[in-house]
Amino acid sequence: KKGSNTTKILFCTRYFHSRPHLTNFRTFTTRKNTKFNMENVKEISSIPKSTYRIQFHKEFPLKQALDLGLVDYLKNLGVSYAYSSPLLRARPGSTHGYDVVDHDQLNPEIGNDSQFNEFSTLLRKNGLGLLLDIVPNHVGIAHPTSKWWFDVLEHGRGSVYANHFDINWDASEHNGRLMVACLGSPLGTCIENGDLKVAYVEENPLASGNNQEDPKLGSFQLQYYANPFAVDPTTLLTYVFEPALQSSKGNEKLAQVVAELKKLPHRDSIGKLEESDEKARQDRNKTWAEIRKKISEAMANDKSFREAVESSLKTLNGEKGNSSSLENLHKFVEEQPYRLTYWKSANDELNYRRFFDINELMAIKTERDQVFDDSHRLVFKWVKEGRVNGLRLDHPDGLFDPVGYTRKLQVEVAKHLPKDFVNEDKSGKTPFYILIEKILEPGESLSHEWNVHGTVGYDYMNVLNDVFVEKGNEKEFRELYKNWGRKVNQPFEHLLYNCKKLIVNSSMETELNAVARVLFQVARSHKSSKDFSFKSIKLALAEFVAHFPVYRTYITGQSTKVDETDAKFIQSTVDLVKSKSISIDPLLVDFISDILFLKGEDKISKEEVAKRRHFISKFQQVTGPVMAKGLEDTSFYRFFLLTSLNEVGGNPDCFGISSEEFHKTNETRAKEWASALSGTSTHDTKRSEDVRSRINVLSEIPQLWGETAKKWAQLNEKHKSQVEGLGLVPEPTEEYMIYQTLVGVWPFGLESADKELVERLTNYLMKAIREAKLRTTWTQTNQPYEDAFKSFVEKVTKDSGFLKEFHAFQSKVSELGKLNSLSQTVLKLTCPGVPDIYQGTEVWSLSLVDPDNRRPVDYNSNKKLMDKITSESNDVEGLVKKLNQNTDDGAIKLFVTKTLLSLRNELPQVFMKGDYKPLKVSGKAANNVIAFSRQGEGKQVVVVVGRFFSKLLDPENKLQFERVEMKDQWNGTNVQLESKNSSFKDVLSGLNHSDKEGSLDLAQLFKVQSIAVLVSN
Repeated sequence: KKGSNTTKILFCTRYFHSRPHLTNFRTFTTRKNTKFNMENVKEISSIPKSTYRIQFHKEFPLKQALDLGLVDYLKNLGVSYAYSSPLLRARPGSTHGYDVVDHDQLNPEIGNDSQFNEFSTLLRKNGLGLLLDIVPNHVGIAHPTSKWWFDVLEHGRGSVYANHFDINWDASEHNGRLMVACLGSPLGTCIENGDLKVAYVEENPLASGNNQEDPKLGSFQLQYYANPFAVDPTTLLTYVFEPALQSSKGNEKLAQVVAELKKLPHRDSIGKLEESDEKARQDRNKTWAEIRKKISEAMANDKSFREAVESSLKTLNGEKGNSSSLENLHKFVEEQPYRLTYWKSANDELNYRRFFDINELMAIKTERDQVFDDSHRLVFKWVKEGRVNGLRLDHPDGLFDPVGYTRKLQVEVAKHLPKDFVNEDKSGKTPFYILIEKILEPGESLSHEWNVHGTVGYDYMNVLNDVFVEKGNEKEFRELYKNWGRKVNQPFEHLLYNCKKLIVNSSMETELNAVARVLFQVARSHKSSKDFSFKSIKLALAEFVAHFPVYRTYITGQSTKVDETDAKFIQSTVDLVKSKSISIDPLLVDFISDILFLKGEDKISKEEVAKRRHFISKFQQVTGPVMAKGLEDTSFYRFFLLTSLNEVGGNPDCFGISSEEFHKTNETRAKEWASALSGTSTHDTKRSEDVRSRINVLSEIPQLWGETAKKWAQLNEKHKSQVEGLGLVPEPTEEYMIYQTLVGVWPFGLESADKELVERLTNYLMKAIREAKLRTTWTQTNQPYEDAFKSFVEKVTKDSGFLKEFHAFQSKVSELGKLNSLSQTVLKLTCPGVPDIYQGTEVWSLSLVDPDNRRPVDYNSNKKLMDKITSESNDVEGLVKKLNQNTDDGAIKLFVTKTLLSLRNELPQVFMKGDYKPLKVSGKAANNVIAFSRQGEGKQVVVVVGRFFSKLLDPENKLQFERVEMKDQWNGTNVQLESKNSSFKDVLSGLNHSDKEGSLDLAQLFKVQSIAVLVSN
């Protein structure tokens, strides 16, 4: 609006599915265009002391964060870095930001450049940095805001972005076209039904308040309901402009457009994707841009021109039910650079690599210099300005060469470091703080070849969780689980293998086909392997992928040998395929094994070596997604031994870890990866830390839990429904999962389920049973089964008889879960690593898998709690006693978090670089305690936390206690220090403590609460 202090920007959200969708609108009002430079900002550490994850999206944009005073809140909390979800422009309506559509601008739904500059400047002026999540593996497609995608749809192989995507343009079944599987019916049916239309659109979908695109630059689109597709300008010549010229009686502008379009080279004539064709592609793009601008101006200003074009379009679109009138439309669609096909054909014939099995996320070739530059330009600008101070890399395992990418990233980002950057890296390999979203499987460690500071912490999150699972009750718990029915006796590794086979032969078959074609060509080039058929190769590769024990290996085109770790995983796979997949020819297994081990490369040509290495790279890009889909998105929803173990980066079949294992992990972490992230909840976790802390309590009381769950099942038998062909729904193992979920997620103080809780539970359980892929799936829903499941949940959560029994048990578990959570919070904030607080988890957070874990955070409520804590902080002992009187509001967790974040800021030499030393615990409750010390530069911090509280409160382990009060339970239990005559102050209670002959008495140490962090005087 001219003359106004605000600018209003309108956005449209469209969803890419095979049916019409509603369109959501949101208007943003920007502030006055004030320049927020980075002058006079505070110096920050290049390695954060702690982070706080924020999920930005259209419902929580930058403006809201600014209006809430979020930066001040984070500063008062004691956070070192804000940790942001992706900020680049994503598909409209994205709640996560991982579907980036334009790397050159800030996401307009999150805010404008001025708001980002204000936010980042405020962070720096308050001494905070910004850790930014970026997505190097893929981009969001299937929407006109996706700049690269729409250009490829428009120009095919002639697009300047044709080689940015991981597309197999030479796939024989597609004849140089891109397959787009999105139609709800076969193409011919869609055209006959009038579902496809060619239209002229006046608004430019690429335009936003954050770029220089002309909002009035029109375009022609092939529209399938609300899903638009660009069209090749050369096809417009034949089917739109030449007919329009004939009907216009010689309109000069139409004649000029026709003449210029005739000069435009066909896309395939410049589509070899070689550097020699690059200028020709750029010239075609430039020429078309000039023609398009002329068309747009003429459509807006020349009535005769517009009427002729509209008439031509009407004729082209034909009449529904009149087959002959639709023939040209069918030809027009078939002549596009892409093939529109029935969505169910995607898993068989897609000729582009996806992120997992999501058609709307297309992989890009970040290994190419041009793609790297185009996808990092804005991020590097923010780095140079000092606005971004660290990077989190999403899904690096999908890249062609993940390790090589991180090395290149460090080199390139070093060229853009701001003048005030303080390099704390002594090795010279990792000047900039970079983390990778890498999931490490049991027995797998991260190599320092990555040139990063560590992972985002999925592996360590499970260590923090599993030390609160009572390993001594494993046998009894497994026997209990066996009583819950179907196939629970199946070893987990068999279940995982079957789930991975299901994935590789269904939703990811297109990726298997692609890598099998590459290997088939390799086999054809050598006498000893030319007889292996494509079918046999595909079957063998399916077995290799299904048996592969980790997400991927890291062999590159430059590798001279397979490193020891990768060799171990490859050999394990070969042995399993030979011993368990007996239908696979052993000679073929050896052939694949030799290629993966780089054997015999000295006996073949360089061209053949290159083909083998290309196969290895493609194979490595497949094993990771299949593992993720088979493990996290299938097995986790079938195996319910203890659902708190079913977490990203975890092993559901590993029933807890010992304190010795916990200490060993931390000692290694302190030496090797002291700057890696330590999280307990994320946007990807299946259950929040507080839900898991409750469920972990069940591991302490197997007999009582077994009896209670069976009683609940008897009470709720009447709520089950008989479904034809399936029997009673839910079946026993599903019901067992439901009860664990209810125990974990039930809100504090809620007597009967309200509408919100029922909706949350129903959404979660629908996701759970669809991900399990047993009786219903996302693509083939079993409505009677799902309806029966929903009915069961709704009735159970309103049944007063059941709820009476439920609350009597769950309320006690909830109290013990709080103690677990506080102990876990202390460990996260004091153990080696950089602790991350996921938004809202500084207080109790009872969330399930996304989108439940992305609900709004009540920052106003949290700020009130923080003000209360701050105002009474002079009397820590009195404050803590008061906070522990009523813990439902989460203030006690906020106090612990705030206090320990402050301590980390005061003692970085202890927590960032200090030693980690386990401390011996003796006495009757020794197994109920974790104790260690952190030391650095003459300062010592002793950390002691309790665990396994149920038996301490009730020796019979029946949860027979009224209040969580520890009086005599810690008598006779002591922590042995490394030296004598030490004095400490417990920052969590305000009390002073001294050792007796080098020993700390837990009865005194845990006088106020069962956690203590002692700072040496």
